Amino acid sequence: MICPFFGKNEDYCDIGCGYISPSDVKKIIQFCSDHPDRCPVFQDLIERHPEEALPPFIEATPPVLPPAAPLAPQLVPSAPTQTSRCVSKLESQPGPHRPRPDTDILSNPSPIGLLAFGLTTTLFSLYHTGTYPLDNTMLAMGVGYGGLIQIIVGFMEWKRQHAFGATAFTSFGLFWLSLLAITIISDTRFIELPKNSAMTAYLILWGLFSAILFVGALKLNRSLQCVLGSLTLLFLLFATGTATGSPAITIIAGWAGVSCGLAAIYTGLAQILNDVLGRAVVPLGEHKSLPGQRIHNRLS
Repeated sequence: MICPFFGKNEDYCDIGCGYISPSDVKKIIQFCSDHPDRCPVFQDLIERHPEEALPPFIEATPPVLPPAAPLAPQLVPSAPTQTSRCVSKLESQPGPHRPRPDTDILSNPSPIGLLAFGLTTTLFSLYHTGTYPLDNTMLAMGVGYGGLIQIIVGFMEWKRQHAFGATAFTSFGLFWLSLLAITIISDTRFIELPKNSAMTAYLILWGLFSAILFVGALKLNRSLQCVLGSLTLLFLLFATGTATGSPAITIIAGWAGVSCGLAAIYTGLAQILNDVLGRAVVPLGEHKSLPGQRIHNRLS
């Protein structure tokens, strides 16, 4: 018996959709591929979407045998299980106000993280192309949106047990805070600006970190690969421009950053539109494979 919501739509349940974490594999083995009726998320979804989930669930359920003749003493009914108590509690509440199960998974927070990263990167890169001078706009954007929002999204990804998204969003959120600290706080009479060699090493390390994330994204969609690939190129170009002191390389790096930011904005908006419309309207370059193949690739 396979859960009818498995790999169908993240609006229902994101198990089997896109990235599969080790904890997702445990849930698939425990519930999705054998006993979906024991899963609290399934109990909630089958109440809210009976027209989609109920028919296959009834077909997979063995037929109920008629009661035998009362020749033997009747057995004492067993105590209600945890699942039945959960279902009774859900049924006692009005439809739109039914409480979510404790094990339910949070909604996908990655779109806001991608938008925060994309908008901040585009604004920062346009400054390096010479479009406008550096002012408080970059400070407000880097701290309030690019920094804090990405850190919050990273914590939400930890809650969803998605190590890739948690590591990426938290790290890049702290990157914006550290970069602003280097650029603004260091430009005082108390702390000197970093030397070119130190700034070059700083940018190279972030470039290597982005390259490793790009390798991990090869199992994900093409649009995210484009974001991380262009980000790796951005860091390496900025490191080269800082080491050589070439304004031309810095301008090229700025336009590479604009491309990276626009790719992140596209990916975030595409996820939002696809989620609202309930189908893949804006392409993201997803890997087309069966759920069983995705699990096998994740375990191998």
